[in-house]
Amino acid sequence: MEAAVGTTAAAVAVEPSGDRPAERFSPLGILRQAPGHIWLITAAFACLLASWSILVPHYHAPDEPNQVDAVMRLVQGDGWPHPGDAVVTPDGVGAIRASPFGSRTSPYELTVAPIPAHDAPPDSQRPAWRDLAAPGQPSGYIQQMVQHPPLYYLLEAMILKVLPGSGDALRWDVTIGLLRMSNVLMVAPLPLLAHAATRRLCPQPVAATVAALVPCAVPQLVHIGSSVSNDNLLIGLGGLVTVAVVHVLRGDTSARTACWIGLLTGLALLTKFFAVVLIPMIAAAYVCARLRGARSLWRPAVLCGGLGIAAGGWWWLVNVLRWHTVQPRTPGFPPGEYVGRDWSVYWSWMSERLATRWWGSIGWYEADLSPVLVLVASLLLGGLLGWGLLRARGRAQRMDLLFMLWPTVGLLVIVGGQAAAHLVRTGHMTGVSGRYLFTGFVGVAVLAGAGAAALAAALRPRPARWLPLAVFAAAVGIQLDAAWLVLGHFWRPAGGGPVAALRAMAAWSPWPAAGIAVVFGSALALAILTAISLARNTRAARPTTPAP
Repeated sequence: MEAAVGTTAAAVAVEPSGDRPAERFSPLGILRQAPGHIWLITAAFACLLASWSILVPHYHAPDEPNQVDAVMRLVQGDGWPHPGDAVVTPDGVGAIRASPFGSRTSPYELTVAPIPAHDAPPDSQRPAWRDLAAPGQPSGYIQQMVQHPPLYYLLEAMILKVLPGSGDALRWDVTIGLLRMSNVLMVAPLPLLAHAATRRLCPQPVAATVAALVPCAVPQLVHIGSSVSNDNLLIGLGGLVTVAVVHVLRGDTSARTACWIGLLTGLALLTKFFAVVLIPMIAAAYVCARLRGARSLWRPAVLCGGLGIAAGGWWWLVNVLRWHTVQPRTPGFPPGEYVGRDWSVYWSWMSERLATRWWGSIGWYEADLSPVLVLVASLLLGGLLGWGLLRARGRAQRMDLLFMLWPTVGLLVIVGGQAAAHLVRTGHMTGVSGRYLFTGFVGVAVLAGAGAAALAAALRPRPARWLPLAVFAAAVGIQLDAAWLVLGHFWRPAGGGPVAALRAMAAWSPWPAAGIAVVFGSALALAILTAISLARNTRAARPTTPAP
């Protein structure tokens, strides 16, 4: 293991076992230490995300019209006003009319029928974003995205501003397509992050490989990751913080790692309030490291806390001082579905509906995976998580794995608590979405990998070696089912088949047919190469022996 240049031997952090120096956290180290088959999984995942950015119609993702408009208001210099003082811009309203959000006769009402290919205007008739506003169009409705910190929207605006035309001169559909692709880059490293975290906690190679495959097996994650959403930046930053926390648990209490954790957590806090769940995990990790023999932690605590506040925590402190609340509400925002304070509906939302929205509820919750598939997938994943905890090698590893579960549990408490408070106050249900839990996705993948390693240890050697390939096959199966669902719901005309659906999809896409073919073909080719690589690793793997 390498230590920082100039660090004395006495100052090098030590693994809890005490037999070797702790590995320092480094984002570049995550890239350097990933083996070839993990890079293949990551590349396949990235192409899968890119394919979904084409497969799902523009503006058929939760809050995507307002997310895009929030980016474009910064591109056009409209600032970031207080919630309640902002509405969707005229060009943003025009984008809804031009997009396949609604039908030709009702452009501002969400369409519930397949989107006709003949309604797609030719590329030459698709205006630039700055030319979308039209006389007589409706006024903009409430822009609730300004309740969030602006980091995500600033990054997206900067990406567009570096392109020719000052950011709003591109065709409206190309603008959305580019924003979707930039979101793909935020989520694409998840397999690398899952591998890096699992490798530090579970020595069995099968654990890290399965953990890297888990992101490929959740269609909702792929759907959100390929749409325009501030959740995507938070998912990536949350994953990086999770990997860094694993290093702390394994003895890395260096000042450098504390600085990384503070910076990444601060940026997450400048993205969305849900990043607050990372703070107790970080604090508890340092306490745990101290109990395991680390030296005084005042220095990393000051560095981590100070950088966290400087990089993003200040936003919430200003809110408290200026507005007397952590996150101001948006006046006049629709309260959600009225249920009359029926708590049976609340528990139904927090169980069945939340599970469906975690696995696959595509669009504005328009097309759901089958309940049977959601149930089976939930049982399999839950079984792996539970088995990984039960079969952990001693109290220390079990504690480390529980840390990985915390972000998801913490977010579940926040989402459930906010929904319950809203129900008591208004009688409406809202804010229950699976994507809100994805900040903790890397931790879930780590636990799944640990469960797979424990299962492999309990099986005979031959079937145990095939576990990663079996997980990959399951991921391919659920993705094919979800893609077929999307084609049928959004694109396939009455009486038409898959070819007609693909033609409709291509007609509305901002990209040429050749570009679409390259993206889909790359995803298929990389999936095949990943399967071949996993099969080779399976044949070369040694039999797994039970852990002591």
